[in-house]
Amino acid sequence: MIGEKLGQYTILEIVGSGGMGTVYKAEDSEGQLVALKLVRSHVLCSMEKRERFLQCLLAASEIRHEGICPILEIGDDNDDFFVIMPFIHGKTLAQHTEKRPIPWPQALNISLAVASALEFIHDAGTAHGGLKPGNIWMVGDRERTVLLSDCCISRFMEIAKRDKNRSCDFGMDFADTRIPLRAFAYMSPEQVLGDPVDYRTDIFSFGVVLYEMLSGSHPFDARSSLSRIRAILEAEPASLISRQSSIPLQMDSIIRKALAKKREERHQSIRQLMEDLRSLRQKAANDSMPSPTTSRIRKWFSPHFWAIRK
Repeated sequence: MIGEKLGQYTILEIVGSGGMGTVYKAEDSEGQLVALKLVRSHVLCSMEKRERFLQCLLAASEIRHEGICPILEIGDDNDDFFVIMPFIHGKTLAQHTEKRPIPWPQALNISLAVASALEFIHDAGTAHGGLKPGNIWMVGDRERTVLLSDCCISRFMEIAKRDKNRSCDFGMDFADTRIPLRAFAYMSPEQVLGDPVDYRTDIFSFGVVLYEMLSGSHPFDARSSLSRIRAILEAEPASLISRQSSIPLQMDSIIRKALAKKREERHQSIRQLMEDLRSLRQKAANDSMPSPTTSRIRKWFSPHFWAIRK
């Protein structure tokens, strides 16, 4: 499709592909670069699924937050959907870490920025549903700003609006499309089983991402996708302390709670999880650590060193 046009957009090159379709780098009629995600019609093989997917896209297009990549336009080309988003100049978290552990203060800052974006998405009455390192971007000066992409696109779902005084409401999952086995890596047990999901599925995926940032390995590492699915459903991840002795015990406890198999045993909202992470950050910032690493750790926690969404 290189060189072809969809609406006012000229396709320049392939950026990537996944279970829902292909992402292209494209240019609009004014020469501005955009990301064009083409969702093939065979993925949405019934009118009912198409309508539900479109409703989710429309809901996602209304989400505006400085830590979330917005949807600019939704189009239809011969029964194929295409979604237009800003072209992000930066690296994904997957590219940034390349399966290597990163310092826990940095991981804590990144996770708080991601959690803030998720909180906004949840308050809007939906869920990301496809959180993974490939959807978390490091942009800006020295890649210190965090941006979340593909909201409601990777695993589209619809969740009932909730009362802000309640931790969460249950919703119905509409992601009954064909999913590549590799896409299961960051799914919650309820997603893997095809059960109805709610906001707590994002909390599980969040826990997987944070564990991987800190350890450099997947919490449910396995030799094949099928064995990984079994591990997600049955296995307990190795303690982070056993992999990185410098990680605070409180961080290990927070992640273990987020990765609970039963959603009733996880944090019941992303806001609760953020409170635990902020408590850890405050404790680390206040602790007196007379060692050569003190100044470096305090630098990581400086609000001027990293873009943190409050």
